[in-house]
Amino acid sequence: MNALIVLFLLSLFSLSTLINGLSLNFDIVHRDSPLSPFHNSSISLSELARNARLRSLSRSNRRQLLQTDMLPPIIVQGEGEYLMRIYVGSPPVESWAIADTGSDLIWVQCLPCNKCYPQDASIFNPLKSSTYQVVSCNSQPCSFFPKNYSACGISSQCIYVYGYADNSTTFGDLGKDMFNFGGNGNGSLLVFGCGHNNTGTFSRKGSGLVGLGAGPLSLVSQLGSQIDHKFSYCLVPYFSNYTGKLKMGQEADISASSNGVVSTPYTLGGGQNTNYMLTLEGVSIGNNTVETSGVNKREGNALIDSGATFFLMETSFYNKTEALIKNSIGVQEVKNVSNGFNLCYSNNDTKTIMNNFPDFVVHYKGGADVHLKPEHNIFFPQDDLICLAIFPVDHDSSGLGFDFDIGNIPQINFQVEYDLGAKQISFAPANCSNY
Repeated sequence: MNALIVLFLLSLFSLSTLINGLSLNFDIVHRDSPLSPFHNSSISLSELARNARLRSLSRSNRRQLLQTDMLPPIIVQGEGEYLMRIYVGSPPVESWAIADTGSDLIWVQCLPCNKCYPQDASIFNPLKSSTYQVVSCNSQPCSFFPKNYSACGISSQCIYVYGYADNSTTFGDLGKDMFNFGGNGNGSLLVFGCGHNNTGTFSRKGSGLVGLGAGPLSLVSQLGSQIDHKFSYCLVPYFSNYTGKLKMGQEADISASSNGVVSTPYTLGGGQNTNYMLTLEGVSIGNNTVETSGVNKREGNALIDSGATFFLMETSFYNKTEALIKNSIGVQEVKNVSNGFNLCYSNNDTKTIMNNFPDFVVHYKGGADVHLKPEHNIFFPQDDLICLAIFPVDHDSSGLGFDFDIGNIPQINFQVEYDLGAKQISFAPANCSNY
């Protein structure tokens, strides 16, 4: 095994316990990073870009479909983008799970696995864990599921089912067991889904999902006061040989003295009030500003989502933004590209675009102005093109009540802190490779 990978696996996570609670500090990796256990070096940049686009738009489309009566109003989506390593049970079993601010339930695949998607790691067997506990169908955690999506099983065990708009499902038992993030024996007893029947579009080698949303079953909510209801992350650029960070508790704080730190309030949205919703007031490109207006101007019009990729804008707002970008760049675009991106330029023009691109600022409620960098937050590299990492999309017709998806690309190289006590999200520019 490559020495770099060995070092990475040995040092991937650190866990320490503070007097006033838990302080969690561990690495997260993008699924396409060379450091990811799922990295495929044979896939080109163009294929990676196309796959990321399809995942992001598919996730967005599934959110709309999830509002039908045939599916539960729970937003846990597809393949995700960033992975974290967790250990479940006693003795601990390693799992690679999707880290997702857009959902709440923690779940892993479990034996007996009657119908599961392939994974390279060992599948968790609750019968071999000395700390596993059954969660009753009369318990409070079982009541957190929507009506008709939990039931009583053998010995009154809580059974849950999640449905997805692409016909993916996870079905299993709700249980409790020890979770730790360093494999060193320290950990917390958490409620989680033990999935025995799982089908669909999840990562073939992943083992489950860790919800970081505001719902009562998320990792953040379950740890609660132990982490002072705070967490933060710092995402490195795609394809980087570095890892990003996810921190909880005291270490999650953004120092008030950090250069450029801004804060904005959030509201809760989604079917289970799990999602963090910001109020986007406009974007500026150089001296020109596109402001939200009409129905787009409402509170909580923007979903911030680590599990999505791109910056998605309501179509009319996007069209105005794209026109300003084109005028500012002044370089001939590449027409009729087949990769599904709306605006692309030749890689030969990359230096000119980066040097001439004006300041791009996203304006959030409360005067929180977030300055995006073209090389990381606005454009997406491919083999022979550089394309705009922003797409038009229409959410409002779904009844979800938001018009903007803020995926992980516009969050790269920012420390992003979620303070659930103060109900605000803060951004501070950072070199996440050194975070």
